[in-house]
Amino acid sequence: MVKRKRARNVMISAMAGSLALSSPFVFHVPTDAYTKEQIKELQQLSYGDHGESVVQLHRKLKTVDYYPGEVTDHYNALTEYAVKSFQVDQNIKANGELNQETMQLIDHMVHDKYISLIEKHGEQIAFGEQSSKVKQIQQALSFLGLYHDNVDGHVGQNTKKALKAFNQISDQSMDLSNLDAIATSQTTTNNQNSGTQNQSNQSSIQLTTASVSHDNVIATAKEYLGTPYRWGGQSPSGFDCSGFLQYVFSQHDISVPRTVNDIWNVTSPVSQPSVGDLVFFETYKPGPSHAGIYIGDGQFIHAGLSNGVTISNMSEQYWDSRYLGARSVNQ
Repeated sequence: MVKRKRARNVMISAMAGSLALSSPFVFHVPTDAYTKEQIKELQQLSYGDHGESVVQLHRKLKTVDYYPGEVTDHYNALTEYAVKSFQVDQNIKANGELNQETMQLIDHMVHDKYISLIEKHGEQIAFGEQSSKVKQIQQALSFLGLYHDNVDGHVGQNTKKALKAFNQISDQSMDLSNLDAIATSQTTTNNQNSGTQNQSNQSSIQLTTASVSHDNVIATAKEYLGTPYRWGGQSPSGFDCSGFLQYVFSQHDISVPRTVNDIWNVTSPVSQPSVGDLVFFETYKPGPSHAGIYIGDGQFIHAGLSNGVTISNMSEQYWDSRYLGARSVNQ
């Protein structure tokens, strides 16, 4: 048994070494994702544990299609099942606990998936484009240590630079001419739009909400019940939580910021939610990170990771323990 364990450890070490040699990218955990303490925690996580390390684990498991649940900081039964399923598929000890061996293999798979994603879609994006595909590429480039800007789904100069660096470092022969075709004219337009959008994010709610019926907003939101969750999604083909809010309110000429934190900052606090107010929760990171529209009777409509656009009850233990407060779009 000792010999088998030693041989397996040698195999894992060799695999990690082989990856570093075969890939032009140094195999690492991004410095903006893990601290040294979190890396240590990741090597010994198990059922019942909490923390930012669990959030990172959930994201990685979702990337490689093993974790279907909601990204939280709780190593729950679904996390244990996902890890165990991964371990079974990798022919390693399947106990549902995250150790160094399992973590290395998960990161190996994430690494390979991101490389394939860039190679598959890199040629198809154009400068100035904004789409969920671009956001996926930015995530991949960020994981590989090539992209250090906001993952916003918009092809600007930094995305262009990172993608060209990937093409050069990985010795790929991707045709990236689309990144140069409209760079000069588009940059000016983007800069103008950026300034306009920043002003809109800061002031449009105060300017446009007074005459809007909350009942109409809620009716619009309910039209999209059952729409699947999609990270970065901003359309009826798939929403994330802030994308859902932004889309619903835009149907009533209300422009809200793109992130939950920014929406929190431009809305007004209320002691108790009324129909049409926004309710905020602290989920995968400190501060407001999830939000929905309060529809009365303790219920709110939102885009959740598990069920997409759905109606949930604020008294449920998960939401009740993470509730931060309610805020109104009316001034």
